[in-house]
Amino acid sequence: MSGGLFKQEEALLKIAKDSVAAKSFDSEQYQVLLKGYEKLLKQTRRLVKMSDRNEAELNRMSKEQVELNQTLSGQNTKLETLSVKLSKYLSPQVYESIFSGKSEVRVGADRKYLTVFFSDIVSFTEITDQLEPEILTRSLNAYLNEMAVVAISHGATIDKYIGDSIMAFFGDPETLGPQHDAVKCVTMALSMQEKVKQLNYELNKIGVTRPFNIRCGINSGICTVGNFGSENRLDYTAIGNQVNLASRLESSAGVGEVLISEETRLLTQEHFDFELNQEIHVKGFARPIKTYTVTGMNEAKDIPSNLSYHSKGLDLEIDPLVLSEDSKKTILELIPQLEKIIQSNKNN
Repeated sequence: MSGGLFKQEEALLKIAKDSVAAKSFDSEQYQVLLKGYEKLLKQTRRLVKMSDRNEAELNRMSKEQVELNQTLSGQNTKLETLSVKLSKYLSPQVYESIFSGKSEVRVGADRKYLTVFFSDIVSFTEITDQLEPEILTRSLNAYLNEMAVVAISHGATIDKYIGDSIMAFFGDPETLGPQHDAVKCVTMALSMQEKVKQLNYELNKIGVTRPFNIRCGINSGICTVGNFGSENRLDYTAIGNQVNLASRLESSAGVGEVLISEETRLLTQEHFDFELNQEIHVKGFARPIKTYTVTGMNEAKDIPSNLSYHSKGLDLEIDPLVLSEDSKKTILELIPQLEKIIQSNKNN
């Protein structure tokens, strides 16, 4: 840095070097050099003190940063734990819409076309009287857990559990359109009926001798859905006559029956077989409501089931109901590449 910050010091050193080289040190030159070195010593000490203070400040700031990072890490861990716990109280779709910022957490609702589902265990009150509290708790939780797995796998928004009853709906906060939502809902109901049959075998092992049989009611229509309650306590749910009708269909269904309304039948008639059931009178509806029992999939126009496979090196999830034409084209283009990969692995 010649000519810069140390210009005076460099000049002083030059005088000293020249004097040494000339071997001529007089008293005046000696005094000049001595004063210069004293000044340089003072400046050096001042710089050392400043450096020490800066180093101490940097160490302090570094320590504070470490402590801050540890605090933030701890807070993030707490938030993640709380988030996981909170997710247990919300349907996955609702949880995602809230924490992704898609939905505001405020009192408010919208009118949307939903397919609403209700189910309960037939004669559950009588069953509870025959079971010990511990067995009752285990069996009910096992049942609700299995039903939740089926519901979530089909894309349902689980609204609530009311004892042994389940309320769920399709169409909010995510929707595939009225027809696909209705088809998904009926498919889910049939899957639940089959799952309960399998579950009864396991429940029998823990002392539940009377099998669980469920009945389901499904209706489609315009509902009011959103956050209801106060600013301090909200409940995300759907209300309205169409919801009430779905509940009434469930209570009117027989053992192991999936009972649906005319509206739902019209949306799903290409995919399922039905039998006309009795008309029911429901409060809020001027005319009797036609009901239909779902007897199974329409073999002629059966719905392709989801293709799902997950293992090391392969993650595959295909839902035919939402598969676009572009996606179908891409899959067909990938098949020859897949065959080459498989053939190459065989050769190796």
